[in-house]
Amino acid sequence: MVAMNEDRTKKVLISYAVTSGPLAICLICCLCSYKMAFTKNLRAHAGERIYSPLFPLIAYSYRNIKYLYIMFFVFGICSGIYLSMGVIGILRIFSLEMFFGMSWAITLYVATYQMVISIISIHRFISSHQSPELRRDPTRKNVFLLIVFVALLMIFKDIGIGAWMLVLAFGKDFRLEKLTTVMLYYSVVYITRQILLFIATIFQFCISEAPKSHSEYCVVTDAKYIGLVKIILGTICFASYLLNFEITIASTLFFGIDMFLVPVVVQITEIRANPNVIIPTEIQLEPLIV
Repeated sequence: MVAMNEDRTKKVLISYAVTSGPLAICLICCLCSYKMAFTKNLRAHAGERIYSPLFPLIAYSYRNIKYLYIMFFVFGICSGIYLSMGVIGILRIFSLEMFFGMSWAITLYVATYQMVISIISIHRFISSHQSPELRRDPTRKNVFLLIVFVALLMIFKDIGIGAWMLVLAFGKDFRLEKLTTVMLYYSVVYITRQILLFIATIFQFCISEAPKSHSEYCVVTDAKYIGLVKIILGTICFASYLLNFEITIASTLFFGIDMFLVPVVVQITEIRANPNVIIPTEIQLEPLIV
């Protein structure tokens, strides 16, 4: 039993390193180019003549990639050095605490960004099938409140699950089956969020209208590529469960890739974007004749 668990742990670590390692390297390599591209495209994001309602989401993603991931790598390297050298003291504890704190903050950012772009994509699909007179684009305030609401929702979800695990861990009748129930609940919540992303991705491919701003172009592209990758990995994971073949590796790929997939897609989208070819258009409201 112990040997089986060790073998499963090795598979998880190897599969996660093989998939997330290249993405992490790509994230680091693209960081400087992403900063320069964002600065260059900042006027297109904010807009001179056309109000860009999705800019708060773009800025939220930029700040998280710029600060959280840098601190994550710095404290991760420091923690690894302290552990390998056998250093015992406040520096080691501080580095480990900051590393795990940054990991949780990044997980929160990734979950929030996926949820927000999913909701915006579904709203865009519904709006595209309405007449121009009935369309209502979200405002900056709407997008900002949506980010705050989703982020708070994710925070309370993590706090609830963490408190649940602590109660079970320090309870008198602790059993591993109860902890498995908590993880199953977490997986169900995660899969529900991914299904929303899948729906948003399919809707984006069904919209023929071009984005009205550079910010909308970035959100549309991110939703398409992040969702497409997760659909492929989700299909592989589901097939592995049905065939009972390498379930651990498939689950690790599906559940663990978000941490680096989302920022890499955001970076590449911003770097490859050419806002000069995106011509913002205004919707002119006309009286509806019934």
